Amino acid sequence: MTQNISLAVILTVIASVALAVASVVQHSAVGTTAGPEPGAKLSGGQLLAVIRNPRWLGGLMLTGVGAVLQMTALLLAPVTVVQPIGVLAVPWTILLAARVHKRPITAAMWGATSLTVLGTVAFAWVAIRNAAPYPVLNDAWLVLGTLAGFGIAGLLAFAGARGPVAWRCLAWSAAAAVIYGAESGVVKAIGHYTTSRPWLGSPVFWMLAGSIVAGMVLAGIWIQQGYASGAAEIVVGTLNAAGPVAGVAYGIAVLGEGMNLTWGSALLMLLFAAVAISGVVLLSRIHPDAGAAATVPETSIDPATSTVDQP
Repeated sequence: MTQNISLAVILTVIASVALAVASVVQHSAVGTTAGPEPGAKLSGGQLLAVIRNPRWLGGLMLTGVGAVLQMTALLLAPVTVVQPIGVLAVPWTILLAARVHKRPITAAMWGATSLTVLGTVAFAWVAIRNAAPYPVLNDAWLVLGTLAGFGIAGLLAFAGARGPVAWRCLAWSAAAAVIYGAESGVVKAIGHYTTSRPWLGSPVFWMLAGSIVAGMVLAGIWIQQGYASGAAEIVVGTLNAAGPVAGVAYGIAVLGEGMNLTWGSALLMLLFAAVAISGVVLLSRIHPDAGAAATVPETSIDPATSTVDQP
């Protein structure tokens, strides 16, 4: 497909708007199902109710539209153009959520959002400029790295389920972001696998393929838990800040994409990652929903009984 950077930019901007609208719509649908109690965890029955909600399904369709638009944009322009533009979903979500909930956007919220956007764009820029031309596939590292990604995500999800109420939305969203980031590396590994070696009989290949399916299911559930325990802006901000960091970490540690990385570039990446993540953390603390969450006793909904247990 011939490069068309102008069209790619337009498609990516539209994709970011679609993701923002989908997030606000799905957050509203989850909130209707979970009730007004901040920090509550969705039970299995509530999750099933959510995915049957027509509003939530509409948000899912918008998410799919955004994904298709972004993949098309990647065929039309370099990743260096497309990836940074995707972070526009964060300010779009803040604007839409403020309109829906009829609340003002404070200067502090804009400041936190700016940290997230600028940190993510700068991190992606340094990572892409120093990326290796091709991945190095090592079966042992692929298995260990993928399992480590799931392990880290699982710990974050546990923090989302059992940690302090005020941090649960951030933890659930970070768990999903780690999965999505790692899966971007897994997808790249699978693509290289199919073109460079026999893969039909490879157990590692099928393990990686299965991890994508499992990761999509788990990340999807955790995002809904994030919506149930906090604001859509926090979920989208975390996904767009922590996801690229997790993806680059997988690429460097597992796929050998850090071979061209200098110490100076590595320090810059750590700095920009810290800036992006600090913006999301700050947003989670100053968001209007944070005050409500902090005043609620730490409770959870038992998936089997759907009753509230006091710790």
